[in-house]
Amino acid sequence: MYYSIGIRLGKLPIGGRWRNVIWQISVSLASVAFIVLVGYLIVMLRQSRKAMLQAQETLSGIQSQLMLTTEESIRTIRLSRQVLEDVQGRLKATDGFVAAMEQTGEAASTLSHSVKLVSRSLSDTVLEARESLHSRQDTVKDLIELTTTGIQLWQRWQAQKASPKSTPDE
Repeated sequence: MYYSIGIRLGKLPIGGRWRNVIWQISVSLASVAFIVLVGYLIVMLRQSRKAMLQAQETLSGIQSQLMLTTEESIRTIRLSRQVLEDVQGRLKATDGFVAAMEQTGEAASTLSHSVKLVSRSLSDTVLEARESLHSRQDTVKDLIELTTTGIQLWQRWQAQKASPKSTPDE
């Protein structure tokens, strides 16, 4: 193998003793790098474990909240059903009342129409009676005038009849 500078491993111009030292330094550096890497991995694993525990606690809290929410939702749905059934029952109970009110309204309308007809008939009858009375008053007036005129004529006739008998000279 060649390095980038073109020197072959094992063909270093340095002697064998230095080769062992370089080899030991390289192994030591690799060991130190490995230990640092393992230490970093251990820290990372601990932090990830803490994060996982926190996530598990959060999920447990969310699960318990979800259970409570589910129970509350079930109670709310049951209560809503009961309220809905109660409202439906009350609506059914008021159906009879509404029907009775409709019939009462129809009866009131019929009664109002009948009262209007009776009122109109009564008004027409009163008007006819008034006209008839007025007509009869005129007739009575005419009869009184005729009677008065007749009496006056009769009195004059009687007066004229009596006058020629008492005064033959004229």
